[in-house]
Amino acid sequence: MIGLLALLAACSQSPVELLVPSAQAQDAAAPAARLYGLGGTLYVQVYKDPNTIAAAAAHDHVVKASGWNGSVTWDAANLAACKVQITVPVSSLSVDEKGLREQLGYDTFPSDSERADIKTAMLSDAQLDSAKYPSISYQSTKCEQSGDLVNVTGNLTIHGVTKSVVLPMSVKADAVNFSAKGSIKIRASQFGMTPYSALFGAVKNQDTMILVIDVTGKPR
Repeated sequence: MIGLLALLAACSQSPVELLVPSAQAQDAAAPAARLYGLGGTLYVQVYKDPNTIAAAAAHDHVVKASGWNGSVTWDAANLAACKVQITVPVSSLSVDEKGLREQLGYDTFPSDSERADIKTAMLSDAQLDSAKYPSISYQSTKCEQSGDLVNVTGNLTIHGVTKSVVLPMSVKADAVNFSAKGSIKIRASQFGMTPYSALFGAVKNQDTMILVIDVTGKPR
């Protein structure tokens, strides 16, 4: 945005000419929206169905996004300028990393072979179908203040299905740093998927999952 300075003629009773900023110039003086490249942690908590016969032998799971890219355009004084874009390669999703499970308070840790089997099932055509739908994406459409939080409305695409979701986010930003944290419940069935089930239903996942966003950013 380019501002202009308006030169005002001096009043007839004063020989002094005043140079006063116009409304456009005042707008231009305000900090412009900044573009930040995003990093940090994105993950989904997947919960076992506790009411199945073999529930005691099953695990809750944590699926972490790896190799993803994203950006946010942010100006706290002008939320209309807010834009968020995130793309996650499905094949790079990581399952049940020990460090993240520890961080979240889990005390059980699937073996490497179990993790590999879980990932294979997750990427199969019965679940995410990574061969047909290689990416998960989020594109914001609106940002609105809601108390101390910012409600970020946008289109979340998983398994080739796009749904509008609202992410309530806690946001902090300055000239050199950006951070945002929040979570939302989503359902596998929203995105055309049936929750994982094995052994004729003796083990299965719940439909509801929790998507967690904990990101940081640096200016681009």
